[in-house]
Amino acid sequence: MDFAFTDDQEELRAVVRAFLGQRARSEQVRAGFSPETWAQLIEQMELTAVALPEAVGGAGATFVEAGVALEETGRALLPAPYLPTVVAATALGAAPTLLERVVGGAAAALALDASQPTRPAATARAAAAGAYRLDGTVAHVLDGALADLFVVSATVADGAGGEEPALFAVEAGADGVTVADHVTLDQTRGQATVTFADASAVRLTEPAAGERSIERLVGVLWVALAVEAVGAADRCLRMTVDYLKERVQFGRVLGTFQALRHRCADLAAELEGARATAYYAAWAVDGAPEELGEVAPLAKAVCTEMFLHVAGEAIQLHGGIGFTWEHDAHLYFKRAKTSELLYGRPRELRLLAAERAGLLAAA
Repeated sequence: MDFAFTDDQEELRAVVRAFLGQRARSEQVRAGFSPETWAQLIEQMELTAVALPEAVGGAGATFVEAGVALEETGRALLPAPYLPTVVAATALGAAPTLLERVVGGAAAALALDASQPTRPAATARAAAAGAYRLDGTVAHVLDGALADLFVVSATVADGAGGEEPALFAVEAGADGVTVADHVTLDQTRGQATVTFADASAVRLTEPAAGERSIERLVGVLWVALAVEAVGAADRCLRMTVDYLKERVQFGRVLGTFQALRHRCADLAAELEGARATAYYAAWAVDGAPEELGEVAPLAKAVCTEMFLHVAGEAIQLHGGIGFTWEHDAHLYFKRAKTSELLYGRPRELRLLAAERAGLLAAA
């Protein structure tokens, strides 16, 4: 099995990196979401359609290609709802009209429980003619204020006096939907609290597949955050190495000090290990879905921990200038901390991966 990137994947990486090099420079990232950049990303780059079926206007590629794009948006800290849109789209197969809207530029967000994402975050009830009504309040919805539609995990009566989990789609502009945007630690990615009060919803999952569909959606989310973290950490390390090659201290270039070179080498080794973990999980989304339940939480844990370590070291290795709030290293550190905390912390995810792999029972 060859896990090297193909020529097409490397070309995709180069094109996305060049685009973001023009549209997501430091001052543009700090300025926040740009509708113009989002439109170009949709119309010129067609990035939200990369892993969508050709039948709805997508490119028909795999999630590895989406991962390449996610890595580059992470490298640039692109302030746009690309990650939640790409992940949410993987749950819209039962609603092709919604997939077509994503291809056309609609942004989607995930209304999931941020602390226990596989646990339903809202409640739903059946209405007339197969329609549903949704209630609940969901906090920490990534890019929720920019979303045109939400994919929501909820419980619904199963007809036998019990409840079953399911996924639903809700229009952001529907009656009963309230979105409150919040200022958070991460200046480059917004979060919102979304309230659904008797909101009209479309069910996306069959009764027997609700729990599995939520677990798969969360798994894809973990993989996306892992790959994004790899790109952001790579940018931190390269930024740090470039600085050490130029900064002169005690009459010598800092990069000539062996201790600093060893620290960078250790970070590079940690980064490459995490990259392999992330892309194996990205391949498993389509190539080995039966493994996703184990590799996805592990990838998120490994990659967000690595990212936080690299981002912290970047501040330290930049010295005095690295400790100023104006330096970009702080943007990456804040993204790293947020990514580590949201949707399961590393220790919890490692335990989950071990449990799913049967390792805890064996111990």
